[in-house]
Amino acid sequence: MITSRRALSCVAALSCLVAQPAYAGDARLGDLVVTRAWSRATPGGAKVAGGYLTIENKGTTPERLKAATTTLAAKTEIHEMTVTNGVMTMRPIEGGLVIAPGGSVQLMPGGGHLMLVGLNTPLHQGDQVPVTLSFERAGDVKVTLDVQAVGAQAPEPTQRAQAPEFPPRAEIAKPATTAATTEDDESFFTHLHAERAMANVTVTPGRAGPVEIAIQLEDANELPLAADTVAVTLGNPEHGIAPITARAERVGHDQWRVKMAAPLSGRWSLGLAIGLGASDTVNVVSPILLR
Repeated sequence: MITSRRALSCVAALSCLVAQPAYAGDARLGDLVVTRAWSRATPGGAKVAGGYLTIENKGTTPERLKAATTTLAAKTEIHEMTVTNGVMTMRPIEGGLVIAPGGSVQLMPGGGHLMLVGLNTPLHQGDQVPVTLSFERAGDVKVTLDVQAVGAQAPEPTQRAQAPEFPPRAEIAKPATTAATTEDDESFFTHLHAERAMANVTVTPGRAGPVEIAIQLEDANELPLAADTVAVTLGNPEHGIAPITARAERVGHDQWRVKMAAPLSGRWSLGLAIGLGASDTVNVVSPILLR
């Protein structure tokens, strides 16, 4: 009788393991487990997309995510979000992302995330984006971002008992022509991310002098965002240039444009004040680099 009960318990436990949802982008390598890797479909002609996933370190020593790459974008950055004096700032993580031993880090909408910049093809729901994560100790780990619907809040699980170390997933075919790199492009592009609003910002030309700044706004779900006003602030504290603010002109439902001057090359601070209502303004700041 006891043996029978034990057998039934083992069967039940095995059934639970098999029934637990896994995610198509899951991957394992040594002490690292990467789960829930996903992205969102890109609306319109958007050239950027966020990448989200969870990294678990089952080892006894710290691990560091140094870089990420994909064939579908000109570059991939690891971003962190910080809030200073009520202003949210998004910037690449200096020195990489540390995962403590026995700990985990979640990259998610509204928080730290991968940013795929300069997409050479739109992302559609159901696509799979191949990404290589480069770790300090484990080396390269290949994952796939499962593309969910525009505005999705989380990935849809798929039933699978165990994820292979390198999932045999089909990749999106790479077009014959790829997007130009930042060095080849006359423009400088950056993505600003706040809790309730995001902005794709293109500075043309991407060098010192008179510039035109084009802004495409999105909400937290990466859907087009119609704001009431947008003010742009440019400053260069390293060279003692005080911030100058100008109001952008609306040129589309979610698009704005303004002409300003950046007389010196180097690192500038670009800030947006996105007016969503009479007393509702989202402020976000990001560095930009002009040749």
